[in-house]
Amino acid sequence: MQEIKSRTSCDIKELDETLLSLEVLRADKLKSVLEKYVIIIQKTSYLMQPDVYRLIDKEAMVMNHALLGNKRAIAQLTVNLMEATLQQELSSRYRWWELVNTWKTLKKESVQQSFSEFMASESIQAPPAVQKELQEMLKTQRGLQQKRLEHLCTICDLLPPNYNKDQLTEWRSSLNSLNKQLDSYHMDCMMRIRLLYEKTWQECLAFVQTCKKQLLDWKAFTEEEAESLVNPAFFQGVGELQRRVEEELELLDSSFEALAKQTEWQSLNLFRYFQEAVWLWEAHQSMLSVQEVELEKRMEEHRQRNSLENQVLWSLENPRRNEGWTILRVPAVPGQLSELNHHSDAKNQKNQPNKNTINKI
Repeated sequence: MQEIKSRTSCDIKELDETLLSLEVLRADKLKSVLEKYVIIIQKTSYLMQPDVYRLIDKEAMVMNHALLGNKRAIAQLTVNLMEATLQQELSSRYRWWELVNTWKTLKKESVQQSFSEFMASESIQAPPAVQKELQEMLKTQRGLQQKRLEHLCTICDLLPPNYNKDQLTEWRSSLNSLNKQLDSYHMDCMMRIRLLYEKTWQECLAFVQTCKKQLLDWKAFTEEEAESLVNPAFFQGVGELQRRVEEELELLDSSFEALAKQTEWQSLNLFRYFQEAVWLWEAHQSMLSVQEVELEKRMEEHRQRNSLENQVLWSLENPRRNEGWTILRVPAVPGQLSELNHHSDAKNQKNQPNKNTINKI
């Protein structure tokens, strides 16, 4: 545009100089013609010399007016050409500004579309590294949960009658260790996921700077225009995605924390349940031991009583072998002697002959 303006100005200037030089040549030629005809008229002696000069002055005046008119026409032509050039330049500039604005609008839309596609891409919405970390976390979770489940099943080997306090305490310690191991793994996973997302945010900010640099490289946007385009819109897009991801991570972190508390609470309740079961077993075992001792004692008493009764019966059934026997001295429990005497009297009465029967004889 500047070249066209410079070239047009040079052409107008050259035309003006050419026309002026032609007018100068014309004036010189007219001057030489007048001088020539002054000499010719003087030689013919047709007119007086003053009349000749008067006539030549008159013709020279007419020619001067014509030359001045030509110069004014040349000057007016130059002015008209300059005005036309300026008008054309102004119109072209307006048109150029419109085209530039249209082009800038298209470029802005192109950059915005490129940024929108970048933000909507799978690598930003669901980074492959994050997805891989989540898959690995799920796999490790299943392994740790299976290991903990197997450990929970081992409680069956520690319950009565195979009860052992030390083993039960060790079982609880191992369960707490597994729970802490799972909780620590969740915390490490959250830290790694946050670091991976931090790399994603850095990629987004780098792409924003790339868009800004591209606008500046086109030489159509100023620093302020490029900054005004990327600063509110692009950074807001990155911030919105970052806020949404942070909410999801906070929810996941809260879920892990709630899971850890629930697991700890359930493990404690399970241990207390089995501990109470063991205490109940110990109480019943102690009660059964006492009852067993009492039962053995009672059985021994009954055995001694039966033995004594058998001895008494044997003695009563065989009186000749025990003629000198008067009193049977055996250790017995209180009340047992009276029972034996009563039993002995009954046997004697049974063995004595009836008086009525003797009298009849």
